[in-house]
Amino acid sequence: MAGNDMKVFLQDTRGVSVIFGTLLLILITIIAASSVAFMVSTMQKQAMDRESHLTSVENENLKIVSIKPSGNVSVWNTIDLKILNLNTEDSYISAIRINDGFFLHFKAYDDSGISGTFDAYREYPAIYSASHRIKIPATKSKTVHLNFSDITVEATETIDTSAWVNNSLDFTYSLKRHPWEAYGEVPYISSTYYLSNSTECIKTGNLSINNENRQIVFFGNESGGSLTNTSDYIVSYTIDFTSYAGKAPAENEPLKVEIITSYINVFKELFTPPLPMAEVQFKVEYIMSSNTTTHPQSYLILDASGSQDMDGFITSYKWAIWEDSNLVYDYNLSGMVVRPSLNYPYTANNLTIDLMLTDDDGMTSKLSQVSGNLTIS
Repeated sequence: MAGNDMKVFLQDTRGVSVIFGTLLLILITIIAASSVAFMVSTMQKQAMDRESHLTSVENENLKIVSIKPSGNVSVWNTIDLKILNLNTEDSYISAIRINDGFFLHFKAYDDSGISGTFDAYREYPAIYSASHRIKIPATKSKTVHLNFSDITVEATETIDTSAWVNNSLDFTYSLKRHPWEAYGEVPYISSTYYLSNSTECIKTGNLSINNENRQIVFFGNESGGSLTNTSDYIVSYTIDFTSYAGKAPAENEPLKVEIITSYINVFKELFTPPLPMAEVQFKVEYIMSSNTTTHPQSYLILDASGSQDMDGFITSYKWAIWEDSNLVYDYNLSGMVVRPSLNYPYTANNLTIDLMLTDDDGMTSKLSQVSGNLTIS
């Protein structure tokens, strides 16, 4: 019986099943706990990332500290905005709006301090947009240049065809200076291409371009081309960027500037032109002649001391004067109160007077644009 009992005991697997089941339960518990811990850790990280993002959005603080517009008497052609980042993190500008229109593309000045020097990419002026954002460094400023007309980038490149060993076959060349990666725009390839000696060699249809790879394909003889591979070739191409989607503002109207950042924060500033006011005074002085007799002579005083600038101060006063439509001063008589040199007594039938003001923001305004010229008959 003892032997049979031992055999029965060895064949009894209930205990093993219990142990295996217990171990499996422990393993499932560990896996579940690990999964819960991982989920909690992921949620905590996501919460921290959201909090960090919200903090970055709330702390972003840009200020437009100056505006320098340039125009052609009636409308503004360009505007330079100096933008200061008051935060300790970099900011990226996605779009800029002036009045009712957005700037789709714009340039920026580099930090060299050289006037007219723009940020460059592959020897080109860098063109910024919503997809190629300009960075305003932390605690520093950046000057953005806005063109109301379209921006054109032109390039010329010499192609070494020594690698073109068989002019019966097509020759593929990758442009070295093409700014596709920076701009994301489709280039316009000029219709005629020429050798370095200006001999026309390729016309439209003899050249194709793959924009993303920046490659030009010259068609060999088998494809209908007629090029040789004994000379280098020069290729020129032009890329046009639509700059401002709207109508350029007049010089005498306020400029509402809005900057939209990558955090979708909007920073605004309103620049108003100065208000010109002019007063005309006639004064009389007695002039002694050679025979010691005196006679009265009138002279003209122009006074612009009543002019105002609501958001700053006036930096220059310039007057223009016409005598019977003949220009005497072409906005080159400067001063708040001036005494113009005119013919005395007045031989002119009419005097026409205009006043142009410029304020500390570079905004200008003319009396003729606001209330009309002063006339003296």
